[in-house]
Amino acid sequence: MGNSQIKASGGNSSGPRYQELADILQTEVESEVYPVGTRMPTELELCNRFSVSRFTVREALRRMIDNGMILRRQGSGTVVVSKNPTTMFVQKLNTIDELLQYSHDTQLKVKSSSPIELDAETAQTIGGETGEAWHKIESIRYLDEKSPICWTDVFVRPEHRQLADRIGEDTTPVFMVIQKEFNVVAEEVTMDLFAGSMKEEKAWAMGVEPGSPTLVIVRRYKDKNGRIFEISVSEHPAGRFTFSVDLLRSSNVD
Repeated sequence: MGNSQIKASGGNSSGPRYQELADILQTEVESEVYPVGTRMPTELELCNRFSVSRFTVREALRRMIDNGMILRRQGSGTVVVSKNPTTMFVQKLNTIDELLQYSHDTQLKVKSSSPIELDAETAQTIGGETGEAWHKIESIRYLDEKSPICWTDVFVRPEHRQLADRIGEDTTPVFMVIQKEFNVVAEEVTMDLFAGSMKEEKAWAMGVEPGSPTLVIVRRYKDKNGRIFEISVSEHPAGRFTFSVDLLRSSNVD
């Protein structure tokens, strides 16, 4: 492929040089100049081709990693994993009813299901007790077949373990399946949000680099007695999920 140049920032340029480069490379991936499964040119090759700095190349590639099109694999270079950029999902939440939007607009696909006893790390993450018995359902949530939003581990009580076979049949959220099958109603949902990093076994399935940053959301569903009957831990790679909450000023605040 011959030499190319990117217009310098300013003048007729519509954005930073790294974004121009990312747009060019994304177009080439979409048009299968670099098919899925093949390696992208090295940073040096891209620097020489486009007459740009290594910083510009790295920033352009980082944006393509964030949108799920390429992945850096140790020993294999930068590999194309999707010809389509991943769509970001935005959730706006104020009530339990609005929580349903997340499930109705997406699809959960189960990877595995098994009984577990919580180890210390998992217990700390989900707010349980070490050694406590749960049933763990590992899954990936998709916006569409080509756009994984997050890796989700769902923890349900052992007496509800058979519902694992029902998850993914349609867009019904897990807590609603529990309500229908076991007459357990979610009266309260609590949520924790924090930064995390994607472990290797989950990273490849999500099309991101191991150790890359994630937004972790832990949801706990409680029945009328305050007993937690479901916990979900969703890990969203950077750039694939936005959480939006509207806050109104209270009328009794001076």
